[in-house]
Amino acid sequence: MRVAVFHPGAMGSKLAAQLVAAGHEVQWVPEGRSEASKARADEAGLIGTSFAEAVGGAEAVLCSCAPQGAVEIARQVGREGFGGIYIEANPLSPMSLREAQSAVPDATFVDAGVVGPPPTGGPSPTHLMLSGTAAEQVAALWAGTAVTPMVVGSEPGAASAAKSSYALYNKGKAALAVLAFQLAEKHGVTDALTAQQIRADAGSLKDPALPEQLRSVAWRWGPEFDELAETLDDAGLEGDAARALRQVWTKLT
Repeated sequence: MRVAVFHPGAMGSKLAAQLVAAGHEVQWVPEGRSEASKARADEAGLIGTSFAEAVGGAEAVLCSCAPQGAVEIARQVGREGFGGIYIEANPLSPMSLREAQSAVPDATFVDAGVVGPPPTGGPSPTHLMLSGTAAEQVAALWAGTAVTPMVVGSEPGAASAAKSSYALYNKGKAALAVLAFQLAEKHGVTDALTAQQIRADAGSLKDPALPEQLRSVAWRWGPEFDELAETLDDAGLEGDAARALRQVWTKLT
């Protein structure tokens, strides 16, 4: 199958590389992208082309980017009259997901969410949550690769909910760990905090360099927590909890 990917970041390039490994032709648009993006695309075996050619010749479009750019990409693809399978693989709230879906009215829309690290065949699996009428068809694209597709529902929204649930837990505890290290540092007791790593529930409290390590991802984790807050609101749950943790990433940016 011919697939267009927008835009090959750390996760999108690895998802696309697995599609190439499975025998699919994957195109991307290098115009306006950074040298780092171009290097990732080259490593993944992607074919550079214009936006119109990438969308016009694609049977499927994979959108994997920072959440703040997802709806606009859908609009750009929709304006080209794309009528294939649109795979929305960004952590979006129900409202943002509906906006993305409505932006590609001629496409078959599949909701997707990635749980785990970029797929490389390492010990930690990469699960690709999928929901929608063409979810099984999309799952087959990654057959035999380092990506493990999981069809979780027949309607868009289920995959995003599965992704959001895990992200809230996993990245939420990371935000709490950052706050814990910052509080300990303020009082000069970081060693006392890291000494608790012997406890089974210590989790992320083993490395006092964690706040600095997470600085590089704060620019996209912050908007993801905006989407998580709206997702919790939509479910009648405590969206303000995610809004408070969002400030951790704001201050790290």
